[in-house]
Amino acid sequence: MPKIEFLLEERKIEVGKYANLRKAALKAGIDVYVGVDRLANCHGLGQCGTCTMQIVEGMENLTPRTEAEKKHLAGKPDNWRLSCQCEVLGDLCIITNYKPKPRRQ
Repeated sequence: MPKIEFLLEERKIEVGKYANLRKAALKAGIDVYVGVDRLANCHGLGQCGTCTMQIVEGMENLTPRTEAEKKHLAGKPDNWRLSCQCEVLGDLCIITNYKPKPRRQ
């Protein structure tokens, strides 16, 4: 069974193959959303783009980007994914709630 390591939370969970990444994280008590997005999100329909995670290791262990991800993550690094759109195929190491810090000017 695939294992997911959440770096910021310092936790590892085991999930079934083809588990939805967002659902698995929420079931394990991992915060998927930041701030107001905890209430104002699309509940996993791929419409809001707020469940972004950075995949540190194991990109090959996720299903390919969906059309929703291509739309919401246009111009973002390939290792950014919408957790609601990912099925887990193998082990992962991720950073949840990945939000880049604003650049100072």
